[in-house]
Amino acid sequence: MSESSGNTIERIENEALVKLLGKVRSDNSEENMIALLKEAAVSTFLVPVDGSEGNYSFHAVSDKNGLKYMVVYSDSDSFEVAFEDKYKKQQGVAAGFGDLVEVVMSDKMGLSGFVINPGVEEVLFGKDMVKLIAQQMGIGGDGTAKVGEPDKYPPELKGALTEYLKIEPSVSKIWVRLMRENGTDRISWLIIAETVLEGEQMKYMLDNMRKYCLPYLDNMDAYCASSKEEFAAQVIKGVKPFCEAE
Repeated sequence: MSESSGNTIERIENEALVKLLGKVRSDNSEENMIALLKEAAVSTFLVPVDGSEGNYSFHAVSDKNGLKYMVVYSDSDSFEVAFEDKYKKQQGVAAGFGDLVEVVMSDKMGLSGFVINPGVEEVLFGKDMVKLIAQQMGIGGDGTAKVGEPDKYPPELKGALTEYLKIEPSVSKIWVRLMRENGTDRISWLIIAETVLEGEQMKYMLDNMRKYCLPYLDNMDAYCASSKEEFAAQVIKGVKPFCEAE
């Protein structure tokens, strides 16, 4: 999370997110909720905090059952309305959706989830939903995986994937990351493909790509995914492809 405070807060505007929050508030259908999740996953939020970096305390609200939810705001306008004249003194940190998920899943504050724009659109993400999102995004929390850049790649992998791109025209880019399941020593490769295929054709291609890669992975397992999947898109955001079609 990056810090902002006082009147130096960088403006955050999420027009599509705000519109969807209002829509879900009046109609929390599965269709609307999925659309909101997709938008939230690529949005930056403002989180009110007290204290100093490394020792922040987050704002939280409790429901009638005493469950605590971290307070976050969808944009600068919502943040300023919530604190009115106090917003110039109220510290805020900019946080991605993944940051919010990690804080909730860490259990350090005993949170039961987080709530966006309390008292207004007020859309709540409970811990069960957050855990499911964490699993899909490959971030934080028990039973989920940490994904990152490996120290080194299997020596024959790049050549093998370069050849694969020549024989599989539906794939244009490939990313390779390393996954470690939290709380275990279980490590595997995550191979993400940018492909024009969808549905069953895409699943078939990904299964074949995994089988093709296994001999070149130094006896480690692999999980193959499409860059269209939400968690995969988060993992490769800002990351240069491992190889690309010519």
